[in-house]
Amino acid sequence: MISLSKIKNIIARRLMTYIPPWTATYWADKPFGDKAQASKEEYLRLWNNEKSNTYPDIDTLENDIGEKIDKDWMDDLALHTQIVIKSSPLCYQHGRILYAALKSYCAQSEAQNLTVFETGTARGFSSLIMSKALEDAKKPGKIITFDVLPHYSPIYWNCIDDNEGKKSRAQLLSSWQKELDNIIFVEGDSRLNLKSIKSDRIHFAFLDGAHSYEHVLFEFKTIMARQIIGDVIVFDDYNQSDFSGLVEAVDYGCNQFDYHKQVIRLSGTDRAYVIAT
Repeated sequence: MISLSKIKNIIARRLMTYIPPWTATYWADKPFGDKAQASKEEYLRLWNNEKSNTYPDIDTLENDIGEKIDKDWMDDLALHTQIVIKSSPLCYQHGRILYAALKSYCAQSEAQNLTVFETGTARGFSSLIMSKALEDAKKPGKIITFDVLPHYSPIYWNCIDDNEGKKSRAQLLSSWQKELDNIIFVEGDSRLNLKSIKSDRIHFAFLDGAHSYEHVLFEFKTIMARQIIGDVIVFDDYNQSDFSGLVEAVDYGCNQFDYHKQVIRLSGTDRAYVIAT
């Protein structure tokens, strides 16, 4: 059963294009509620359960690519940005996929400065993962990330930090300043803002914003127009039962725009990801 909070979030995202003032107020106020949703101990319990899980499919991917993120570093970041109260199982393994794919891209790219795009910033987990890949590869670059959620307004985030009161995303991520220095946070819907960003080339992208067919295909087309052979787009939630529109858009885009599609499925779960090259 879908929670009232999730229904409100879906409605707000769909209305974003048509009623910007209302949605801006909504997202800046209490998109995840007006109080901490669980105790610090409960968030820690969930964190310990998830970080002890094993994912052989991603182990294989990391071995094949030859790149692997520092697990302790990722787990620490995930405690503050990925451990939330929700009905579906927790999983933040897309961080490992993003890191391996982008760090491998860095090793192969002759570009002096990389431009990385992301839609669906949320609490900033994926942005920081990709920034760490740039740092570890010693590759200059910028990550431009889009979300309707505010970066500087204090809100409750449905995470362990809520037990200390409201925080802005900037405060939530303040322990990772080196990685933050590579990131530009853009507040707004990608359909309204993506084309306004002045960048002739997008080397790497992670698309995890709205999951409708129209929205995903719009983002795919916009990114594709600024990529060349070898550039990469990663998609989260490649799941036919929950996000059929996303799956249809990814399949159509890969066929229409001549992208090689690598699907990574987590055995025993309904989770799947796509690396499109």
